[in-house]
Amino acid sequence: MERVADRTAGWPGGPVQLPLFLHDRNTGGDFHSIVRANRHRFKHGVVHSFTGSIDEVQALLALDLHIGINGCSLKTEDNLAVLNHIPLNRLLIETDAPWCEIRTTHASFPMVRSAVPVKTPEQWRSDLAVKGRCEPGSLLAVLEVIAAHIGVEPLELAQQVWKNTNEVFFVWKTGTDKVADAESTKPPTSK
Repeated sequence: MERVADRTAGWPGGPVQLPLFLHDRNTGGDFHSIVRANRHRFKHGVVHSFTGSIDEVQALLALDLHIGINGCSLKTEDNLAVLNHIPLNRLLIETDAPWCEIRTTHASFPMVRSAVPVKTPEQWRSDLAVKGRCEPGSLLAVLEVIAAHIGVEPLELAQQVWKNTNEVFFVWKTGTDKVADAESTKPPTSK
Protein backbone atom coordinates (compact mmCIF):
# COMPACT_ATOMS: atom_id res chain seq x y z
CA MET A 1 0.00 0.00 0.00
CA GLU A 2 2.89 2.31 0.83
CA ARG A 3 2.52 6.02 1.49
CA VAL A 4 1.60 6.74 -2.14
CA ALA A 5 -1.80 5.03 -1.80
CA ASP A 6 -3.60 8.35 -1.36
CA ARG A 7 -2.11 9.72 -4.57
CA THR A 8 -2.85 6.81 -6.89
CA ALA A 9 -5.64 6.98 -9.46
CA GLY A 10 -7.19 3.78 -8.13
CA TRP A 11 -7.30 1.97 -4.85
CA PRO A 12 -6.06 -1.60 -4.33
CA GLY A 13 -9.09 -3.86 -4.23
CA GLY A 14 -10.90 -1.64 -6.73
CA PRO A 15 -14.59 -1.63 -7.54
CA VAL A 16 -14.92 -5.43 -7.23
CA GLN A 17 -14.01 -5.16 -3.54
CA LEU A 18 -11.22 -7.73 -3.50
CA PRO A 19 -9.68 -8.27 -0.06
CA LEU A 20 -6.47 -6.42 0.67
CA PHE A 21 -3.42 -8.20 2.05
CA LEU A 22 -1.64 -5.48 4.02
CA HIS A 23 1.80 -5.25 5.60
CA ASP A 24 2.85 -2.83 8.34
CA ARG A 25 6.42 -2.69 9.52
CA ASN A 26 8.00 0.35 11.18
CA THR A 27 5.64 2.90 9.63
CA GLY A 28 5.41 5.15 12.65
CA GLY A 29 1.62 5.33 12.51
CA ASP A 30 1.38 6.16 8.79
CA PHE A 31 -0.04 2.72 7.98
CA HIS A 32 -2.85 3.00 10.50
CA SER A 33 -3.83 6.53 9.47
CA ILE A 34 -3.84 5.67 5.73
CA VAL A 35 -5.92 2.52 6.30
CA ARG A 36 -8.30 4.35 8.65
CA ALA A 37 -8.83 7.16 6.12
CA ASN A 38 -9.51 4.65 3.33
CA ARG A 39 -11.24 1.83 5.20
CA HIS A 40 -14.53 2.54 3.42
CA ARG A 41 -12.90 1.61 0.10
CA PHE A 42 -12.49 -2.11 0.79
CA LYS A 43 -14.58 -4.83 2.38
CA HIS A 44 -11.94 -7.13 3.88
CA GLY A 45 -8.33 -6.59 4.81
CA VAL A 46 -5.70 -8.79 6.42
CA VAL A 47 -2.69 -7.31 8.17
CA HIS A 48 -0.32 -10.13 7.43
CA SER A 49 2.80 -11.29 9.25
CA PHE A 50 1.71 -9.25 12.25
CA THR A 51 4.49 -8.56 14.77
CA GLY A 52 3.13 -5.42 16.43
CA SER A 53 2.04 -4.65 19.97
CA ILE A 54 -1.21 -5.24 21.82
CA ASP A 55 -2.15 -1.58 21.26
CA GLU A 56 -1.45 -1.90 17.54
CA VAL A 57 -3.53 -5.07 17.15
CA GLN A 58 -6.43 -3.48 19.03
CA ALA A 59 -6.29 -0.42 16.75
CA LEU A 60 -6.32 -2.65 13.65
CA LEU A 61 -9.17 -4.78 15.00
CA ALA A 62 -11.13 -1.57 15.61
CA LEU A 63 -10.86 -1.01 11.83
CA ASP A 64 -12.52 -4.41 11.30
CA LEU A 65 -9.38 -6.00 9.86
CA HIS A 66 -8.21 -9.60 10.14
CA ILE A 67 -4.80 -10.43 11.58
CA GLY A 68 -2.42 -12.87 9.85
CA ILE A 69 -0.08 -14.84 12.08
CA ASN A 70 2.99 -16.83 10.99
CA GLY A 71 6.32 -17.87 12.50
CA CYS A 72 7.62 -14.27 12.55
CA SER A 73 4.55 -13.37 14.60
CA LEU A 74 5.56 -15.90 17.25
CA LYS A 75 9.20 -15.01 17.99
CA THR A 76 8.98 -13.39 21.43
CA GLU A 77 6.94 -13.58 24.61
CA ASP A 78 5.49 -10.16 23.71
CA ASN A 79 4.39 -11.57 20.33
CA LEU A 80 2.70 -14.48 22.10
CA ALA A 81 0.92 -12.09 24.48
CA VAL A 82 -0.68 -10.37 21.46
CA LEU A 83 -2.42 -13.66 20.55
CA ASN A 84 -4.62 -13.26 23.63
CA HIS A 85 -6.07 -10.08 22.10
CA ILE A 86 -7.04 -11.42 18.67
CA PRO A 87 -10.63 -12.71 18.53
CA LEU A 88 -10.75 -16.13 16.86
CA ASN A 89 -13.14 -14.83 14.21
CA ARG A 90 -10.50 -12.31 13.07
CA LEU A 91 -7.49 -14.66 13.00
CA LEU A 92 -5.80 -16.08 9.90
CA ILE A 93 -2.64 -18.19 9.76
CA GLU A 94 -0.07 -17.97 7.00
CA THR A 95 3.38 -19.04 5.88
CA ASP A 96 4.67 -15.83 4.25
CA ALA A 97 6.61 -18.38 2.19
CA PRO A 98 9.46 -18.74 1.89
CA TRP A 99 10.14 -16.69 5.02
CA CYS A 100 8.92 -16.69 8.60
CA GLU A 101 9.26 -20.26 9.82
CA ILE A 102 9.19 -20.99 13.55
CA ARG A 103 12.81 -21.37 14.63
CA THR A 104 14.26 -23.15 17.63
CA THR A 105 15.19 -19.75 19.08
CA HIS A 106 11.58 -18.49 19.06
CA ALA A 107 9.61 -18.30 22.29
CA SER A 108 6.92 -20.35 20.55
CA PHE A 109 9.13 -23.29 19.60
CA PRO A 110 8.41 -25.41 22.72
CA MET A 111 4.71 -25.44 21.74
CA VAL A 112 5.36 -27.01 18.32
CA ARG A 113 4.17 -30.63 18.36
CA SER A 114 4.73 -31.67 14.76
CA ALA A 115 7.94 -30.88 12.98
CA VAL A 116 8.18 -30.91 9.20
CA PRO A 117 11.28 -32.90 8.15
CA VAL A 118 13.77 -30.59 6.43
CA LYS A 119 17.02 -30.70 4.48
CA THR A 120 19.29 -28.01 3.07
CA PRO A 121 18.46 -26.89 -0.47
CA GLU A 122 21.32 -29.03 -1.81
CA GLN A 123 19.94 -32.15 -0.07
CA TRP A 124 16.26 -31.50 -0.79
CA ARG A 125 13.93 -34.33 -1.80
CA SER A 126 10.26 -34.16 -2.73
CA ASP A 127 9.20 -35.68 0.62
CA LEU A 128 11.02 -32.97 2.64
CA ALA A 129 10.80 -29.24 3.18
CA VAL A 130 13.74 -26.94 2.61
CA LYS A 131 15.56 -25.89 5.79
CA GLY A 132 15.03 -22.21 6.59
CA ARG A 133 11.86 -21.90 4.51
CA CYS A 134 8.32 -21.64 5.78
CA GLU A 135 6.23 -23.79 3.48
CA PRO A 136 2.52 -24.70 3.51
CA GLY A 137 3.29 -27.78 5.62
CA SER A 138 4.54 -25.40 8.31
CA LEU A 139 1.04 -24.04 8.88
CA LEU A 140 0.36 -26.89 11.30
CA ALA A 141 3.16 -25.67 13.59
CA VAL A 142 1.72 -22.14 13.59
CA LEU A 143 -1.73 -23.55 14.36
CA GLU A 144 -0.33 -25.75 17.17
CA VAL A 145 1.42 -22.81 18.82
CA ILE A 146 -1.63 -20.55 18.70
CA ALA A 147 -3.93 -23.31 19.98
CA ALA A 148 -1.57 -24.19 22.85
CA HIS A 149 -1.01 -20.57 23.82
CA ILE A 150 -4.65 -19.50 23.89
CA GLY A 151 -5.92 -22.82 25.23
CA VAL A 152 -8.18 -24.11 22.47
CA GLU A 153 -8.22 -27.46 20.70
CA PRO A 154 -6.23 -27.38 17.44
CA LEU A 155 -9.19 -28.77 15.47
CA GLU A 156 -11.51 -26.07 16.82
CA LEU A 157 -8.97 -23.42 15.87
CA ALA A 158 -8.45 -24.97 12.42
CA GLN A 159 -12.18 -24.92 11.75
CA GLN A 160 -12.47 -21.26 12.77
CA VAL A 161 -9.45 -20.21 10.70
CA TRP A 162 -10.88 -22.14 7.72
CA LYS A 163 -14.17 -20.29 8.13
CA ASN A 164 -12.38 -16.94 8.38
CA THR A 165 -10.30 -17.69 5.29
CA ASN A 166 -13.40 -18.50 3.26
CA GLU A 167 -15.23 -15.40 4.47
CA VAL A 168 -12.34 -13.12 3.52
CA PHE A 169 -11.05 -14.66 0.29
CA PHE A 170 -13.80 -16.81 -1.24
CA VAL A 171 -16.96 -14.73 -1.10
CA TRP A 172 -18.23 -12.51 -3.90
CA LYS A 173 -20.97 -9.89 -4.08
CA THR A 174 -24.17 -10.98 -5.85
CA GLY A 175 -26.72 -8.88 -4.00
CA THR A 176 -26.06 -11.02 -0.93
CA ASP A 177 -22.81 -12.60 0.13
CA LYS A 178 -22.53 -16.21 -0.95
CA VAL A 179 -19.66 -18.61 -0.51
CA ALA A 180 -18.09 -19.48 -3.85
CA ASP A 181 -18.20 -23.28 -3.68
CA ALA A 182 -19.82 -25.26 -0.88
CA GLU A 183 -17.43 -28.21 -1.36
CA SER A 184 -14.32 -26.03 -1.06
CA THR A 185 -15.55 -24.44 2.14
CA LYS A 186 -16.03 -27.57 4.23
CA PRO A 187 -13.97 -27.21 7.41
CA PRO A 188 -11.18 -29.65 8.23
CA THR A 189 -12.33 -32.70 10.18
CA SER A 190 -10.49 -35.08 12.45
CA LYS A 191 -9.60 -38.50 11.09
